[in-house]
Amino acid sequence: MRSINRLTILGHIGNVKTFGKVTKVSVATNRNWTDAKGRKQERCDWVPVTILDEAQARWIAENASKGDRVYAEARVGETSYGEGEDRKFTVDIIATTFNVMAGREAA
Repeated sequence: MRSINRLTILGHIGNVKTFGKVTKVSVATNRNWTDAKGRKQERCDWVPVTILDEAQARWIAENASKGDRVYAEARVGETSYGEGEDRKFTVDIIATTFNVMAGREAA
């Protein structure tokens, strides 16, 4: 059986940080729902996205700004650190496509 490892993220940039050849971007996504008492609720979730492609990471670091609307396709990866019983695992969201669409005022 075939498997799929793909995420689609549409939101706004919060932070852009560069670590050598890698850029990490926090993307704000909003969700709305009505609770059991009929009240409208809203929540902002922050999605940390890692851009590994060196040219794209550099372009984003130099050109993307807080509030810009972005579309990203990504895969879920895993990183581990430490050894033995102290070994820890983290989940990474690694962009395969990352497009800056427009600033917040154009959205």
